[in-house]
Amino acid sequence: MSSEAGSDVPERLLREVAASAAEFERALRLAWPDGVERIGGGAFLLRDGPLCLRIRIRPDGVRRIGLLELPRLAVSYAFEGADATARARMLARLDLGMRRGGG
Repeated sequence: MSSEAGSDVPERLLREVAASAAEFERALRLAWPDGVERIGGGAFLLRDGPLCLRIRIRPDGVRRIGLLELPRLAVSYAFEGADATARARMLARLDLGMRRGGG
């Protein structure tokens, strides 16, 4: 196993994301232009050689910060077919591509 930083990405992980389902899908397609397959019911499939990533999103309420309300999603990632280093590379690429501006 590589000593690459972040190479300890597990096969399954959960995240909370402040976005609507439409915003998440749009950002996902921009981050992974090689092809995002929508498999229905808030589920997506990404492939990169032998690595496959199944993503499932579901609404998880609203985050309120003062008067600001942000839709919230529970997002599960399930990697198949690669080691932790390959998972880390794919997740880093997704995170970079899906990052939004802010202050």
